[in-house]
Amino acid sequence: MWDLLSQMLSRMTLIITIAFLFTRLPIFRQMIYRDLNIKGSFVMIMLFGLFGVIGNYTAIVVNPEAHVISNLWNPELQMNNAIADTRNIGIIMGGLVGGPLVGLGSALIAGGHRFFMGGFISEASFIASLVGGGLAGLFGRKLRGIGLIRPLPMLLISILILIIQILLIPLFTTQHITALHLISYTGIPIIVINSIGIWICAMIFYSVIQAEERTRANQTATALSIANRTLSLFRQGLNESTASKAAKVIQQLTNVDHVAITRGIRELAHTGGTSNPSELKYREQVIKTGNMKIVRSFTNALYPRNVNNAAFIVLPLLVKDKTIGTLTFYFRHPFLMTSVEREMAEGLSNLFSSQLELGEVERYNKLLQDAEVKALHAQIHPHFLFNALNTIVALCRMDPMLARKLLLHLSTFLRNNLTGLTDRLVRIEKELENVHAYFALEEARFPDRFELSVEMDPNLSHALIPPFILQPLVENAITHGELKNLGETGKIHINIKQRTESKLQLIVIDNGIGVPPERLVDLGQRVVNSTKNGSGSALFNIKERLTALFSQNASFNMESKPGQGTTVSITLPIQF
Repeated sequence: MWDLLSQMLSRMTLIITIAFLFTRLPIFRQMIYRDLNIKGSFVMIMLFGLFGVIGNYTAIVVNPEAHVISNLWNPELQMNNAIADTRNIGIIMGGLVGGPLVGLGSALIAGGHRFFMGGFISEASFIASLVGGGLAGLFGRKLRGIGLIRPLPMLLISILILIIQILLIPLFTTQHITALHLISYTGIPIIVINSIGIWICAMIFYSVIQAEERTRANQTATALSIANRTLSLFRQGLNESTASKAAKVIQQLTNVDHVAITRGIRELAHTGGTSNPSELKYREQVIKTGNMKIVRSFTNALYPRNVNNAAFIVLPLLVKDKTIGTLTFYFRHPFLMTSVEREMAEGLSNLFSSQLELGEVERYNKLLQDAEVKALHAQIHPHFLFNALNTIVALCRMDPMLARKLLLHLSTFLRNNLTGLTDRLVRIEKELENVHAYFALEEARFPDRFELSVEMDPNLSHALIPPFILQPLVENAITHGELKNLGETGKIHINIKQRTESKLQLIVIDNGIGVPPERLVDLGQRVVNSTKNGSGSALFNIKERLTALFSQNASFNMESKPGQGTTVSITLPIQF
């Protein structure tokens, strides 16, 4: 038995090496962080099935008399022989990591190959492989529901599955006594070696996942740091002074070699001196299409006449969906332009676009004569922004993926608030996008405290309404309805429907603490004296805007009872 263990251990190292190389593939990260599509599942089945086939070929040939007949490659067996193999490393790993489809698919390949190799337990081995792949897939699906799979649970599950597989061998063969004699000799080595191999593979996978999470956390933290240091710059507009300072900040805080910023095709700043004239065509393409351009030159990397030409990414800087300039990241070698760097560059481009848009909006605001309109559009309260940023920063290390999602929601919220400054009407779907972004940020601060539901006629998604109509109502429900302190789940329901042929109705219902009758009389009618529950300025501004836009064709109604929640109903003309 010890001789068999030592020989199987040497065979197992080949599978472990292949598993390590597998973690280098981009599809591995797709498999870990989100559900696989059909193409991805097929690739995983083929890869894990290949692991099993290699385990078959590198197996130790044995006979029921406990004699080892060892060959490195064993394409077929004599009828009275069997093998002690590492096939189940690929099958069980495929099921645990990829789910039932991958588990069964890889079992079909590896088990089918084992069947055609022959031997007196070939049919039983095929059935045991299918059972193992199916069980591993079911366990894997269960474990994915509670987070990423850890090495220790995978070890324990693999031991259980391997024991079941070994016990099935005598049941599904006609030579029961011979099979029992065989597994008494090979059973323990197979269980030990395969489970250890699965455990090592799991540790390799898990270490890669942890490294990926640390990279994403650092990426998010870097983006926030850059955003904090460039916000005041880009809010002043895009000029040579702000571009030069921003380019130096980006170069200091990222792994890029040089940074260039242009307005149009005119270069405002370049930390590496000046750009090569050949880069002009790429900038023109980005400005024309609004899409980033990735350029790699392996010739320049081998014969570096200009470090800026080895590899670079040109990204658009957008204001209100119009490309006003470009941001270029340079790398001294194409291999330094990793997927992480590309994601960082794209995220910073979007963030800087939002900052520039903020600067443009502030410049336009200085030209506005109507102070009430300016106050109405200033929806981004500093406390909300600071709370959102603090929440994202806190999640950077605990849950970097959630922090990244929240950063995107914050970017959406900021962008919609800023573009709404000059938009008289927006589509309902755009306003709901703003509502969901705001709600996601609040929900992250107070998890499991409240929930949002939306009911809408699909035909109304492109109907036009004034911006900042629904989001302030949701904000009021959360803040002044005290949904986070109810003692039960706070609920907000938005119902958007066509009331008549020419009228659209927006209804926001919450189950908050409600509004006392004496205060309900004034809300929406005027700005009342400030209290701990707020002044009602948001509701008043909404009603005033409805009146200014639609005169008597729009209505604003509010109903509430203490302890029974609040209902706000807005009726306005349908426009497309």
